[in-house]
Amino acid sequence: MTPNLDEPKTIEELRSWFKERGYEPAQTRFFVGVDFRAPKAFGIYQDELGEYVVYKNKADGTRVIRYQGNDQEFAVHELYQRFQQEIINQQTRWTASQSNNNNSKWQENSFSYDSYERDQLRNERGRKLPLIILLVILSFVLTVAFLLRLQTKLGRNFGLLLGFIPFVVMCVVMLFSYTWLNGITMREYLRTVPAPLKRAVITVVFVVTFIFAIPSWEIGENGYYSINNNLYYRAGGNWYHYDDSRHDWEHSYSVPSQFTSASWSSYNNTKSHQGSYEFFETTDYYSDWKEAQRSYSESRDYDNDHDSNWSSNDWDSGYTDWNSDW
Repeated sequence: MTPNLDEPKTIEELRSWFKERGYEPAQTRFFVGVDFRAPKAFGIYQDELGEYVVYKNKADGTRVIRYQGNDQEFAVHELYQRFQQEIINQQTRWTASQSNNNNSKWQENSFSYDSYERDQLRNERGRKLPLIILLVILSFVLTVAFLLRLQTKLGRNFGLLLGFIPFVVMCVVMLFSYTWLNGITMREYLRTVPAPLKRAVITVVFVVTFIFAIPSWEIGENGYYSINNNLYYRAGGNWYHYDDSRHDWEHSYSVPSQFTSASWSSYNNTKSHQGSYEFFETTDYYSDWKEAQRSYSESRDYDNDHDSNWSSNDWDSGYTDWNSDW
């Protein structure tokens, strides 16, 4: 068992965790510290012998004991992990239901404009055209600028993708502009495009992107880099330089272009540095970097209940599989 550092370890901590996040037992059917006997329920409690019991009451009222013993932390972990799984199940079902509702609304309102309104919109082309031209140019320029900045930050050479990706973005903007100019929706326009043509365009885009990416997407590894007796260390998106006079590492805001070129692997070593140096792994920079990685990993693994749209109020215990043993 390898629980998250912030994971509840006692029944009281688990009860507080549920309460702080607005998960009510009557709604979720998860009962903490209660020997709940009705069908369709999960729970944990301490019996009269001092043992911790984790259980599930199935739809027919049958009780399945998941764990019974003296290890409170393990018992709490079992119920906590089952609740995390149920959160994912609830979010998935909720998202699917919202998608179905949106499709129904679109079908009811698919004819947004009548013929007269479309004619009026087409008459506005002259006023829209200058703005469209500006948007198309900006889409290309801003995409290039973004990729250049991302390339520098990640220490990667995007190569031909620097030209291809902005071109694709510009084409997408032009397509949306065309539909706006003609007063139609994107869905209506795509219906007029033959299916073989749509498949061909998608295939070409993916194939060309893949071909361009093979020689150009050079991923530099974290670790030591050296050139002309200068020693560097890459830690994620940050670079550090070893100051031989101060015998200490310092943050570097620029690095030799060779480190982010296609030949980066030739410099991924300490061969070009003469003399002794302090290992970067012993510095606070390294410790902070590793701590940030750990925190990010934990947030990805255990923060499934922080969906931007779904909340505990959307919980529907009808989505839960009450016929399985756990």
